[in-house]
Amino acid sequence: MATNNEQRLYDIVPIPSKGTGVVATQDIAKGTRIMAEKPLFIVPTNIMQSGNQVVEKYIAQQLKGLDKDQQHAFLILHNCHGTNFSPFLAISKTNMLGLGSPPIGGGLFIEASRINHACKPNTQNSWNERISRETIHAVRDIKKGEEITISYMGHFASYDERQAFLKDKFKFDCACEVCSLPPDQRMASDERLTTVHELDQAILSAGRNVKLGLRMVRKMLLLLETEGMYNSQVYRAYYDAFQMMAAIDDKARAGEMIRMSLEHARVVEGHDSKIVKKFERLAANPTRHMAWGLYGRNRTQETAPGDKESEGFKTWLWME
Repeated sequence: MATNNEQRLYDIVPIPSKGTGVVATQDIAKGTRIMAEKPLFIVPTNIMQSGNQVVEKYIAQQLKGLDKDQQHAFLILHNCHGTNFSPFLAISKTNMLGLGSPPIGGGLFIEASRINHACKPNTQNSWNERISRETIHAVRDIKKGEEITISYMGHFASYDERQAFLKDKFKFDCACEVCSLPPDQRMASDERLTTVHELDQAILSAGRNVKLGLRMVRKMLLLLETEGMYNSQVYRAYYDAFQMMAAIDDKARAGEMIRMSLEHARVVEGHDSKIVKKFERLAANPTRHMAWGLYGRNRTQETAPGDKESEGFKTWLWME
């Protein structure tokens, strides 16, 4: 699929010990849209929840509506399930990507489905419902010749959890950069990733204790930075912080938090995504958020320090 400027930035090639994968054909800057691909077909969530026979019948019907080239492209996609399912169902289970959060269903893509997994991927895949395409954005600078990767995991997890999930769902043992760390480094990584997941689940439970909530957000972001992870979790964390500031009618901090949410969302989702458009509206007027003033009105409004790179600004922003 072409990028915004219609320039193809990747090739689909054999990858040693991985079968087929996607490799950058030139240096790719962080935030670049690498793919924007329409699905061959979508299996809606209600169909996916109806059992294998219903799903298989639905997929067969979708395949009949494709041309010969598209059918061939589907049939040569990887099948990690062997004969445990029918060929159509096995290929779909191996390659479908969830569309949205919560997902509207699973999409089957000829090129995006070729992207291999890494526990610390260099891209983020996202369903852009405004353009009805799966988008792939670089979440760090990628060098020419480097393999392009996404994460097949839905959340951060320890080494043992990741290995069990990937073995069960995709039938492979992960030997990525994170999984190949020496035991002591891997243990430290596990602790960070487990803590990130726990904090993500706990942040909004802070309720009216916004200082506690901010400490959790700040800790999570620092752990992600230490781990070298960058994905949608970053902009979601800032958005959680924004909602806390909105609830206490803190205009200055709310404005800064939504500005950073927007900045990171543009990197991960692109300028045309639904979430970016939402953040743009809130950045223009943070008081439009439905939770504004939920915990009362703030009579003493502060002004953000001018130097946003200074330690003083960070101390002020996080109420430290």
